[in-house]
Amino acid sequence: MKIKLLIVLTILLSSLSLSAMDIQKAQTPKKKKAQTTLGLYVTAKNAGEYIAKNKNATLIDVRSPSEIMFIGSASRTDIYVPFMTLDTTAYGKKHNNYAMKKNKYALKEIIYELDKKDVKKDEPIFITCRSGSSRAAPVVNQLASKGYTNVWTIIDGFEGGKVKQGKYKGERVKDGWLHSGLAWTWKVPVEKLWFECKYKDLFSKEDALNCK
Repeated sequence: MKIKLLIVLTILLSSLSLSAMDIQKAQTPKKKKAQTTLGLYVTAKNAGEYIAKNKNATLIDVRSPSEIMFIGSASRTDIYVPFMTLDTTAYGKKHNNYAMKKNKYALKEIIYELDKKDVKKDEPIFITCRSGSSRAAPVVNQLASKGYTNVWTIIDGFEGGKVKQGKYKGERVKDGWLHSGLAWTWKVPVEKLWFECKYKDLFSKEDALNCK
């Protein structure tokens, strides 16, 4: 009887230690736009390792649908909601290409998905964009303003950073989820994909009328 009790206690302690495993915190980003009110930063590699061992962790990808389709995403991604989408009606001078427009319902859509998954406000949530700054950080701050206390920015994002010299100078071929030996895919189940009017019940009446 004592042996059985010891085995049960050992299993319980093991599971507790695993769920309570510390997330290895990264340094605060130098760029102001990449800094968040919560101050929780992690590399893609460490986030991936933590997520693989913790079922209560949630990974949210806030990149645009075109990035998801043509570049891929983490296999374990739980929620896809873009912070910004392509604006095919305008020219973006910054990148000499299509402009980007904000998804004004992004926060509502993310919280809707978190509630649907019964994610508690103190459970670990990881936010990734392309490189961990202009999109991930604002989403972290918005969630923090709604009472979420354990939201982490993946500082090198999905694609990672640009190399400064060599054959691939200027290209994003270092770090990030894509270059850290973590599982990724081009295939996403239809129920996980974001569509423009998927969350029309959260829209204003005027915006909802524009949905077919």
